[in-house]
Amino acid sequence: MSGRKVGQKAFDWVKISSRIPREARPMFNTFRSRHETNKANLLAYTEKPEAINWDLYRKTVNVPGLVDKFEKSFSSVSVPYPKDTGTAEIESKKKTIEVQVAEAVAESKKKIAQLETELITINAEKSYEDMTVDDYLADKPALRKKIDDDTRNHVWYLGRD
Repeated sequence: MSGRKVGQKAFDWVKISSRIPREARPMFNTFRSRHETNKANLLAYTEKPEAINWDLYRKTVNVPGLVDKFEKSFSSVSVPYPKDTGTAEIESKKKTIEVQVAEAVAESKKKIAQLETELITINAEKSYEDMTVDDYLADKPALRKKIDDDTRNHVWYLGRD
């Protein structure tokens, strides 16, 4: 495996787990332990297999030419390393997802700013216990006009649709 990539990336598991919701932590911990187990298993193998000691077999095997035949057959076998066909697709998807994430973050920041201004407005109002009807309708001219029109036209809402 000349292009071995196992163990090249180090994950900050603490940082990742801080962003995981409490309900998903058991699944995350299972994923983490599986990842660590698989990584350890892959790192246990050497990149190249150990060389075969053909001389040892020549001394042990009594059939003349058999070891030479196996050695010749073994050396003629070549297993091609599979071509990487998925990395380009994954990288393109990663880039589009990163753009979507950046857009979502920007949209969220706008929404947060809008909600913070609404919260400031709400906190600046008097509590309902201390507020009069005139205080409530002071900044709602459309509602005041509707109530005045309904009162003038004798439209009374008695909880019926």
